[in-house]
Amino acid sequence: MDIALSLGTIIIVNIAAWLTPGANMLAVITASLTLGRAHGLATGFGLACGAIIWATFAALGVAVLFELFPKAMIALKLAGAAYLVWLGLKALRAARKNDDTMIVARAHDRALKESFKSGIIISITNPKAALFFGSVMTAFIPATAPDWFLAVVVVICGFLGVVLHSITATLFSTDVAIRVYRRCQKSISYAFSLIFMGLGGSIAYAALRRTS
Repeated sequence: MDIALSLGTIIIVNIAAWLTPGANMLAVITASLTLGRAHGLATGFGLACGAIIWATFAALGVAVLFELFPKAMIALKLAGAAYLVWLGLKALRAARKNDDTMIVARAHDRALKESFKSGIIISITNPKAALFFGSVMTAFIPATAPDWFLAVVVVICGFLGVVLHSITATLFSTDVAIRVYRRCQKSISYAFSLIFMGLGGSIAYAALRRTS
């Protein structure tokens, strides 16, 4: 595959992955609505760092290791599922409190580094990211690609992660979005809880089913 075409394809599939709703986008939306734009951006930056790690793994051919050691992928899926369920339980607890001052209070109580760390954990333990970078992404990297090309791919993935997640954080931390969230805070928190726990449960079910 031509190098320019390969880079263009990698950019397109990264954007397509961002547009596909999943744990990453939901994490940024949740942080932006409940804690504000700064926390949404911090979560997005953490996810971008995770993307850089996965892109580096893809460039190094770590997908082969998952094929040789399938239990490693299963362990990763279960870890990701557990973290998503934990996030769902946090959202459920927030819905039960139903406190209008909760957004401001939690924004002051939580450090930005915590949101950043949460973004990294979600990205690293997200099976979708593992499969995306381990299979889809590597399919567009030429077998004879030089080292500089692999480095460019990693940089592009990190850059796109920052830009795209920043767009999500900005959109969902606008005054309109915050007003809608505050009016429907309890319902939205319950929805986030169900989605997070549903994602976690489905991932765990699929992983355990493969072992049976």
